[in-house]
Amino acid sequence: MSRTFTVGTATAALATIFATTSAWGQRAANLAENLQRQMDVEDATARAAYFRDTPIADRLLLDVGGSFRYGFYEIQTPRSQDQWLQQPDLRLYMLAELDGAHRFFGRLRFEYNQWDFNGTRTIGPDTNEEGWQNPLGEIYWYQFDLAGLVASQGGEPMRDFNVVFKGGRQYYIWGSGLVLSNYMYAAQLDITLGDFVAKGMYGETAGHDTVDYDTTRPGFDNDTDRAYAGGMLEYRGIAGHRPYAYYLTQRDGNGGQMTVIQPGVLGGVPTTFRYDSNYLGFGSVGSLGPSLIYRAELVQQWGTTLSDPLNRNPVFTPETLAGQPLAVPQQNASINAQAALIGLTWLARDETDFRIDVQYVVGSGDPNRLDSGTTFGGIAPNNTDRAFNANGYVNTGLALAPSPTNLSIPSIGFSLNPLASVPALRDLRYGITGYFFNKVDGNAPISVLTRPGTAWIGGELDQTLDWRISSDLNLNIRYGIFWPNKDAFFPGENKVRQFFYVGMTYAF
Repeated sequence: MSRTFTVGTATAALATIFATTSAWGQRAANLAENLQRQMDVEDATARAAYFRDTPIADRLLLDVGGSFRYGFYEIQTPRSQDQWLQQPDLRLYMLAELDGAHRFFGRLRFEYNQWDFNGTRTIGPDTNEEGWQNPLGEIYWYQFDLAGLVASQGGEPMRDFNVVFKGGRQYYIWGSGLVLSNYMYAAQLDITLGDFVAKGMYGETAGHDTVDYDTTRPGFDNDTDRAYAGGMLEYRGIAGHRPYAYYLTQRDGNGGQMTVIQPGVLGGVPTTFRYDSNYLGFGSVGSLGPSLIYRAELVQQWGTTLSDPLNRNPVFTPETLAGQPLAVPQQNASINAQAALIGLTWLARDETDFRIDVQYVVGSGDPNRLDSGTTFGGIAPNNTDRAFNANGYVNTGLALAPSPTNLSIPSIGFSLNPLASVPALRDLRYGITGYFFNKVDGNAPISVLTRPGTAWIGGELDQTLDWRISSDLNLNIRYGIFWPNKDAFFPGENKVRQFFYVGMTYAF
């Protein structure tokens, strides 16, 4: 007797199983990467502020130094299995300035990852996440400042016109970082005309330091090649406010790459990758009075990608396993997605430097995807892709650390120096932040594996402790715990997830 059955659910489960094992295989590494990106953003922001506020008028300035950081991570998988990472990290830098106009900066990184998978080796990070990490040349760039050159030669200050060029390997933040915040080989030209600043950029992602959003593509975590070009116009004629608008285009240098997903299952699913996107953004940063600082950005995304190659509704006979193929031809699909960010910081301006940070991040999603950012399990044929995807970064917590795709994420945090009156502890700062995760579309996926049909994902509480023990020694502790809505996750993956990090940095 011949029996037929529909295995649309089974094939979707195949995609889910593959995505699950792939996610398990990278989850710990991605969470460690998420914390590293937090630190990279803080470092890049601090360096930009330092260089912006430091006049360069001397004939020659040379500065060399470095830092050594030892970090320990404890990271839980979606099944609450512990993984540990020890990470010694030595960085050596050199800064040179000449004639008030030419600035050279270079930094070498010697970073070693020692993982202990605690019985989870088969689902641990890839081997390239272990041992010495590449590249050694972390940052190196050259900057030319026309106003600095004129000032160093005794000319009149240039208030209404300036040209600044910067190019090289750098941690690059575009706008708020929502669309692009990553290591890049990039060049940027800024031209100031009165109250307007026009910025033009071209850059390419920096291979080993870029983790792509398409985790089904071979080499997504060590061989991502995406080129970016764009322009931004910023207006500085309103005291306390800097509104801006930009256009950024991204072209997939890995476009055309092919592989066979799950080749051992009915011949597998041949998959070709390509994701070309454009972003139009509007935003502003500034202050609303002496104690309230704001930031806001709205982004419209469009472009083209390739549809999911997985046949989601094949029919087979169990006796012969004959029937419709597991794969279908891929099609061009249009992209139409949105994302937004708004943040407010209130400064008490008291002895403890108490502050309150409120942020809201939202991104569109698509129920016709099985995964929020991949090609295999991506947008179904004959549909417009409404899932927001970019190589940007905004802080969405430590333990869950999702991308903004298909999520509405309000958060509120408090931080202060609780013992500012004690000389030895005046540079100790404690912070606590709560996050709330809710799907925009309950049936659409997010960047973390969840069940469809449930919008509420869960909540997270992160705590930080930073203590500058001396001018050269700093202690950093970060802890995050995520409480899931059990109905939103598959059985066995609906447990509490925790992230812990402690690191000591010595600067010299």
